[in-house]
Amino acid sequence: MGTMGIFVVFAIDSYMEKIYVENLPSKNYRTVPKATVAIVPGASVYGLKPSAVLIDRLRCALYLYQNKRVRKILLSGDNGQADYNELKPMLLFMLNNGVKQEDIFVDHAGFRTLDTIVRAKAIYQVEDAIFVSQQFHQPRAFFIASKIGMRLYSYESDMRIYVKSKNFRIREVFARTLTWLDFNILNTSPKFFGEPYPIQGSGKATWKGSIL
Repeated sequence: MGTMGIFVVFAIDSYMEKIYVENLPSKNYRTVPKATVAIVPGASVYGLKPSAVLIDRLRCALYLYQNKRVRKILLSGDNGQADYNELKPMLLFMLNNGVKQEDIFVDHAGFRTLDTIVRAKAIYQVEDAIFVSQQFHQPRAFFIASKIGMRLYSYESDMRIYVKSKNFRIREVFARTLTWLDFNILNTSPKFFGEPYPIQGSGKATWKGSIL
């Protein structure tokens, strides 16, 4: 990558960071604006055990639900391989912590943040949401939502220092560049679409492949 390429990569990274900061993200579940749904993107799991990054996202989404900042929870992750399923431990966490079955929606095709957010609007008909993830992830999600006309609030789920925090941030620089290209040059769509499951209804029909 030449000097100009490096400049472009970091310019895009700074741009997404700037528009996110201007959105005034909330780090307090008592003050974040109310929304219809909390969107929880997947992260690494070890069998049925969520990674530290993922369990913190799940805990924060649960706080939002328990404190009536959201009425629904949309779990979105990778279930594209027979031996790897991010959604099952995510769903079990919510059920084991008293979230009503009808309030939990599961998106099995959340392979990328772009897929998660675009499908949230296209398939689940989400118009307003709180995106629950760590700080490094939030600017890219906010950028995507702004491109598709979704009102997205942010709740940063950093509850500890993560072992790979520096790696996450470095990888995010390039992920933001790819996302910018997706919308401005490549016109990228999610890997899969499908029939609608309106977020206002019951989410149970979306569970197939998770625990059923």
